Amino acid sequence: MPKYFGTDGVRGVAGVELTAELAFRLGRAVGRAFRPRRVLLARDTRLSGPALEAACAAGLAEAGCDVSLAGVLPSPAVSHLVREEKFGLGSVISASHNPPEDNGLKFYDPQGLKLSPEEEERVEALLDGAPPRGRLGMVEYWPAAEERYRDFLLHAVEGLSLRGLKVALDCAHGATARVAPQVFEALGATLSLIGAELDGARINATGAAAIEPLQALVRAEGADLGIAFDGDGDRAMLVDGRGQVVEGDRLMAALAPQLHRLGELSSPAVVFTVLGGMGPERYLAEQGFQVVRVPVGDRYVSWAMREGGIELGGEPSGHIVFGRYAPTGDGILTALLTLHALKRADTDLASLVAPVPVYPQVRADVPVRDRTGAMQDPAVKRAITEAKALVEPDGRLLVRPSGTQPLIRIMAEGKKEDRLRRAVEAVVLALEPHRAQK
Repeated sequence: MPKYFGTDGVRGVAGVELTAELAFRLGRAVGRAFRPRRVLLARDTRLSGPALEAACAAGLAEAGCDVSLAGVLPSPAVSHLVREEKFGLGSVISASHNPPEDNGLKFYDPQGLKLSPEEEERVEALLDGAPPRGRLGMVEYWPAAEERYRDFLLHAVEGLSLRGLKVALDCAHGATARVAPQVFEALGATLSLIGAELDGARINATGAAAIEPLQALVRAEGADLGIAFDGDGDRAMLVDGRGQVVEGDRLMAALAPQLHRLGELSSPAVVFTVLGGMGPERYLAEQGFQVVRVPVGDRYVSWAMREGGIELGGEPSGHIVFGRYAPTGDGILTALLTLHALKRADTDLASLVAPVPVYPQVRADVPVRDRTGAMQDPAVKRAITEAKALVEPDGRLLVRPSGTQPLIRIMAEGKKEDRLRRAVEAVVLALEPHRAQK
């Protein structure tokens, strides 16, 4: 297994775990591993972004790659532009929904897909040692990147008009803060904005990872719906006109039958991660759909979709992949395609998702010193086994180490909320000896 890479690239506290030196070595190593002639590099708004961008670009150039700097741009834009403009590799400097002091690096292959664990291991094997001396690549700005991405989004929903629609938009002070309002205004929507300043010191203070400000804005402004992006813009969380959050699995379950009837899904199948809810899965089964389950991480969703010829998949967190348009999650695209579906069905978001049941869930995140050690503790394993017995057979328990943060995540779902709560509390108690000190 890779040492530095998690479920979504390399992440850590900027300047501590993710240093400029490591960013340089990663850039050089990925250049050596895949030898792309041209690389597209973008970042979110974090204060550490420019320094890590410079270091990564220098490492890529030392490996002989020519680097085009896109500046602040959503990571799905890189996935799209790598394919459209025939780059050999894409890279994004972002820690997605993590707090401002964190940062990260992730890479996209020529098909716009994230690297596999095997490819990440190839990169890590080349972190040490310099490449053979040779030509230094060029590093230059590519100012057309944002416009090309904006054109792609508008083309995906050609003919859509949002005139008369009041939308509350939360850009999380991140990578969508400039391009998202431009796109929605171009389509005629009336916007109420928060998090629309490119401010890396406040990235993710609002947005998909902190949805309450958007809920309050929707209610205060009487908006038809709200849309919140995360720091790098690869996911969107939607809020209906009453201020209620619609998670990604429930949204997919509601959209899938409509899209299939319209001929926009080639097969009655959807990819969920293990976090996808029981209610949406059972609803889809009643509609004649197959649900394929994969591990947490949108790259696993993308791979399963490609392997199975499936055109819709995603996660409750709002990472949704519309395979007809893009190979990875794209928050702005998700929002636009949802609005397009609502317009064609002549309905609102609350009515669209109303038939999809939601079962009670109880969740807890436990910060730990060592995720692997905690999960291997016999006392923790025993507590998990006993907790599963408490919620089954009409419920389920999922305990997993986070792939992006030093947390053990616990989720219980089922019809009997009191049992769910007791099950989660038992696992939390077993994890106490492993809890990280503040």
